[in-house]
Amino acid sequence: MQFGNNDYMGGDYYSAMDHLDNTSFQASDQPAQVDPQGNPIVPDDALNFTPREIGTTTNPMGNTLESLKSRVREGASRIEFEFIGQGKGNSQQPTPESFGAAERQDMRELLKANEMKTSTHASVHSNSLAGFTKEGFNNEARAQALKEIKKAINFAGEATKGGAVVFHLGEWQRPLSEVQDKSGVRFYGYEGEEDDAVKFAVDTRTGQPAGIIRKDKTIYRPKFITAEDKGLVGKPAPNGGTFKPGDWVDINGNRIDRYTDDVNKLFNRVPHFNDKETNFETEALTWKDLQREADEYNKRNKGANIQPEELYAQTEIINRALQAKGGSLFHAYRYDNERKKLEALKKEREYFQHLEEITPDEEKWKLKKKLDRSQFETLPEHKLPTEILDDQIKLVEDGMRHIHESSSSADVQATEFIESFKHIKSAEKYGLQRTADTIAKAGLTAMETYNKNKDKYELSDPIYVAPENWDPRMFGSHPDEYRKIINASRNKMVEILKNQGKDEDEAKNLAKQHIKGTLDVGHLNLLRSHFKGKPEDFQKWMLDEAEKLVKEGYVGHIHLTDNFGYDDEHLTPGQGNIPMKEFLKRMENAGVKDLIVEPGSYNISTSMPDTLALINSPVYGVGRAQRFSSVRNAHFGYNAPGFFIAGAYVPSNEWKPWTDIPLE
Repeated sequence: MQFGNNDYMGGDYYSAMDHLDNTSFQASDQPAQVDPQGNPIVPDDALNFTPREIGTTTNPMGNTLESLKSRVREGASRIEFEFIGQGKGNSQQPTPESFGAAERQDMRELLKANEMKTSTHASVHSNSLAGFTKEGFNNEARAQALKEIKKAINFAGEATKGGAVVFHLGEWQRPLSEVQDKSGVRFYGYEGEEDDAVKFAVDTRTGQPAGIIRKDKTIYRPKFITAEDKGLVGKPAPNGGTFKPGDWVDINGNRIDRYTDDVNKLFNRVPHFNDKETNFETEALTWKDLQREADEYNKRNKGANIQPEELYAQTEIINRALQAKGGSLFHAYRYDNERKKLEALKKEREYFQHLEEITPDEEKWKLKKKLDRSQFETLPEHKLPTEILDDQIKLVEDGMRHIHESSSSADVQATEFIESFKHIKSAEKYGLQRTADTIAKAGLTAMETYNKNKDKYELSDPIYVAPENWDPRMFGSHPDEYRKIINASRNKMVEILKNQGKDEDEAKNLAKQHIKGTLDVGHLNLLRSHFKGKPEDFQKWMLDEAEKLVKEGYVGHIHLTDNFGYDDEHLTPGQGNIPMKEFLKRMENAGVKDLIVEPGSYNISTSMPDTLALINSPVYGVGRAQRFSSVRNAHFGYNAPGFFIAGAYVPSNEWKPWTDIPLE
């Protein structure tokens, strides 16, 4: 049977480089259907991506230059340089700095000769861009993360044609059930997370957790007298304003706003005293109570956005401050009594000092009886009054020194707690600022590197930093968090550029050009196993969110991998449960032109051709040309083209194909 209708093919040729027998191909490998004019008939769900838009990566655990050469021989026209090492590299884990000037020049020339597009992946083990560690947020860790990105940017400027510089968003742990998805769908990190998830706030001075709470934990605080207790709700307060429900009442009947941001006023609250139990009463607070109080606080304070974990941390801090202040007041009360006692003892000593001076030695024994012994527990019979009083004065002075130290220490603690109260932020508020600052600085480096090298090394595309959605357990993996990070990063870069003299419009354009996102559909699919709903609902949500992110201008780069929604296995696209063809169709309709297939451990050589087969990409051109699925299945029945001919298959030296192209 014949394939095609080109006159020069002679019937047995499907393309100029192929000679097919009559049994090699199945019906599905035949050329596309054509209309009467010979134009291909394109199905509605057909994809028009070609190898110009879809590329693959270098081997992250091998020699990058040799891997690039291999990819060139395989026909790749778009490549992502991927690095798995950080710090100092080695042969199994190279970094961008593992390759010097000569090798970088070789890479540039290979890319130029083959008209290839490029991107670069910074260390896939990069740290949190906010510097989050098990001890909290750390500036050294953040600097290390930025260093790894800058190494990749420098490499991109000297060894590639420009494009994306990719790095993961693994910012800090947060309960997935707390993510407020704008579309209304809900997720969970694990069964029961909504009830026992851990939340924490941060002391912005140190970056360390200031209060860690499990949502199923009950906390306690003193029960203070309120306007309801006194029947004052709606009545005018002596210090101005009107008593509102929940307001506290101080010892003078003044109003203390329950949601005041003046921490010093909180120490004027009066606790309930239980006469029967002879103690001060306490009240329990659950996570729902904290949420309710946070909502009420935000309503009363316009523009406020306090979070329950911040209230928890503040409650703990105030409890400690109250304890410290109470200790200080107790010591201060003792101090006043001891001070008066010391003054009395010194006056008494002066009196006996005078008597001892005018009394003859043989009569001084009589002075011992004049001392009021009732004020002392025990007194030695052989000492004079001044000697006894000196001992007592020393005891009182020692006690006062102890009070000095204890009281001042308590005051210091109270001051420290009050200062901490003013610097409490939720992990998201604090971390987002730090993440944005890191990405903005990386964006500036990308801009400067591109401007410096674009003419020198003939860069075809601007260099831009491309944060990538990653682990569902970490902030930045959900599309709404992804948007927050990119928006905040661009805003921070605009702020820096304006300080450097750029006008706002120019700064905004530069920020959008040099900060875009990488959308990894495999990482997005990991949310599947955390989705509360039907599988088909998740697929619609995922496709809709991906399309919106692209159309809203957040995405400049796409990673194609597949999995089954549990772990990031990097299966070949189409081999997991991602609706890959529909995803690609939506990306095509949205105008995406930059996609990279990321192979995993077992498909390093097959993931790219198999992906091209999935989208029915042509080998030699468009239209009726042979497809990758044909090559994959046709060469001697193997799953990939052969790399050599041996034995009886080797033709003689005189043999030539009819095209007259030498056999290599």
